[in-house]
Amino acid sequence: ADTVFLRIETPHEPQHVGSLSVFEAGSLRDGSGRIRFDELCDHVAHRLERVPRLRQRVMEVPFGQGRPVWVDDDEFDIAYHVRLTALPRPGDDEQLATLMARLQSLALDRRRPLWEMWFVDGLAGDEIGLIIKTHHALGDGIANVDLAMALVDLEPEPAEDLPPARWSARPAPSPGRQLADSVWGQLMRPTQLIRSSVDAMRDPRPAITATADVVRTLVTFLDMPQPAPWNVAVSPHRRWVHADVGFDAVRRVRERHAVSINDVILAACTGALRHFLIEHGSGTEGRTLKAMVPVSLRTDAEHGDTLGNRVSLIVVDLPVDESDPLLRMKRINERTRRLKGSGLVDGAEMILKIADGITPLAAPLTRLVSRRIPMNLVITNIPGPPVPLYLRGGRLRRAYPYVEVIDNEGLTIAVLSYEDHLFFGITSDRDVIPDLNEVAEGIEKEFLALADARGQHS
Repeated sequence: ADTVFLRIETPHEPQHVGSLSVFEAGSLRDGSGRIRFDELCDHVAHRLERVPRLRQRVMEVPFGQGRPVWVDDDEFDIAYHVRLTALPRPGDDEQLATLMARLQSLALDRRRPLWEMWFVDGLAGDEIGLIIKTHHALGDGIANVDLAMALVDLEPEPAEDLPPARWSARPAPSPGRQLADSVWGQLMRPTQLIRSSVDAMRDPRPAITATADVVRTLVTFLDMPQPAPWNVAVSPHRRWVHADVGFDAVRRVRERHAVSINDVILAACTGALRHFLIEHGSGTEGRTLKAMVPVSLRTDAEHGDTLGNRVSLIVVDLPVDESDPLLRMKRINERTRRLKGSGLVDGAEMILKIADGITPLAAPLTRLVSRRIPMNLVITNIPGPPVPLYLRGGRLRRAYPYVEVIDNEGLTIAVLSYEDHLFFGITSDRDVIPDLNEVAEGIEKEFLALADARGQHS
């Protein structure tokens, strides 16, 4: 799954995710008011020991004969990855969002470890911003939360970091060795298939279930939705806005109507998109939007020390044709409950594995599959920590996610929970949705409408 995000990346579709965090500046400044940037660099360098992958780069197999591998970067330079920038004082949220969009538009350099971190000075209210970019090949949303947790602490005054152990890069395999290993793996696949066939004859039920899941998923993939205004080719330039929602409103809706938090989020997004389409002259009568919703396959044991992508997907119909907010949420709840047992998650994962096994065609097949998912947009919900976090004593106040867009899917809504808030990061192409703030404002209004709604559907 990690390789998928390398294979579908193009110059105008960089495949990284990220975040914008805002910290109290207090302890992060020295006596003259300057950011303690050298100390912050040292702090990040210390914490890299917890995430060795951050010192590794991608090494491709010669002639594309297999998946790339991670190797230690023998020229690793922390100063390349951790940087300082500033807004003209007093920088406001709109300027910060513009900077965020600009930095996220730029692809990561595959010759280096696939992450960057930008501290942002000049914010109003004595705050400091932190913009992070990590390639999706490093991990899914939950893995990236785990990665960020390695940099922060649960208390304002943590124990001092121990001096880092001396690090030296392990030698990378030679291209010849890498090619030989990949070819050997391909030669062994027939043997593995024979073993699988023998196992299937002994107990055919898992094979029958897997085949049915793949067929059901392929049939779903044939059901392409009516295009939305943002279902067009994208440029390399992004627009990004954010929204904040208090968790109290979410809890009231969930408890009153016996739905999941994810259902509440999808319902609020549906209402916001309905109003956006109406305002911009797109009809909603008899119409649904299809949202690709990532589903985590990560177990509790895989938190903290396991990066990579442990995620599949479901496609949820968003009833933008429904004017009643409670009926919209009810329809979404019915749909998500059916999808949980539909086999689409397992089927989608199996299709990617099949594509991966056809080495010469793996990259084009993966790109084809990614562009045949019947979706108008992506909505992803990333659970974050419910307790306050600190960076060298500076309390984290807000944390907004960033998730990429691709051709024909020019809108992504990501939400991260932290403390008592849901923080939304909404991404589009810069020229496709110039009024993206309307979506962010609509989401905030829809949560309030759902929290206040009662009546015959309650």
